[in-house]
Amino acid sequence: MKPVGIWFRRYLLQFILLVIVIAVIYALYPNFRVDATIERIIPLGVIAAGLAVTMIAGEFDLSIASMAAFSGAVAVFLSPLGLVVSVIIAIIVGIGLGMLQGWAIAKLGINSLVFTVGTLILLRGMTWLVTGGLAIRVGDITQTDVFALDLLFVTPLSIIGILILVGLGIFLSRTRWGRELYALGGARQEAIAAGVRYKRGMIVAFGISGGCGAVAGALVSARGGSAAPDALGVMLILALGVVLVGGISLAGGRGSMVNVALGFAIIAVLSAGLAGMGAKAFVSELFIGVLLLIVLMAEFFIRFIGERSRRAKLRKLAA
Repeated sequence: MKPVGIWFRRYLLQFILLVIVIAVIYALYPNFRVDATIERIIPLGVIAAGLAVTMIAGEFDLSIASMAAFSGAVAVFLSPLGLVVSVIIAIIVGIGLGMLQGWAIAKLGINSLVFTVGTLILLRGMTWLVTGGLAIRVGDITQTDVFALDLLFVTPLSIIGILILVGLGIFLSRTRWGRELYALGGARQEAIAAGVRYKRGMIVAFGISGGCGAVAGALVSARGGSAAPDALGVMLILALGVVLVGGISLAGGRGSMVNVALGFAIIAVLSAGLAGMGAKAFVSELFIGVLLLIVLMAEFFIRFIGERSRRAKLRKLAA
């Protein structure tokens, strides 16, 4: 099959779902506009991208939303140094902590779900220490202006989100380290036997995840000029919805940043439409859950039909 055909089949389900969601939202809400909502939830896409990288590597980073909250608190706390400088420091700290997580998971042989439950709690506690348990604000609010500029109808937050998705897409598909993450997620023992370095893969995957969480949290806090100890807690569940609706496999070794972008587009359109119709936040979460179940069931039946077709072909060849 030609590469274009393979690409089309790989993302067909998500494209169909996106078209259906757009059609239904427009039918129910003709004045639908998605631009403002997309800008508001772009950090969700960045967090979802980081979560997707660890899932592709066969792991799971439960601490990514707490990393975002902690990085946002660090950025605001260090804002007297200059908000741009403090954001850069917060991102570097997030990448470093993520790499440390990956090293510890590989070195100690601890399941990433168990380990990141601990770091989720630890990072949330560190956020409370940095903020003193209260919301903190940037001293000079004019420093936030640079993060709210409109550059040809897009903001710095939008540009950074797009660059992260494109950059990670190229990294995963075009570099040796990226391909090693797929190998570790799809067939770990075989990959290690073939010479793939497991510890390096974990350090890279969790470093990227920590960096994405830090970028999202630091930029949200920098743009809003404040950080709170309980901020961004819901982002983990929503990001998981984005990656699963987009088609990232929980089993590892399958998916791409195109899946993340499609999942984000579906969730963004749904959230914007429901918000425009005045629906409460829990209604949006309810529909995300319904979409997730639809996608999982559809993928199950697609795999089931595909497996039956392959078995039928094998029987014909055997006959």
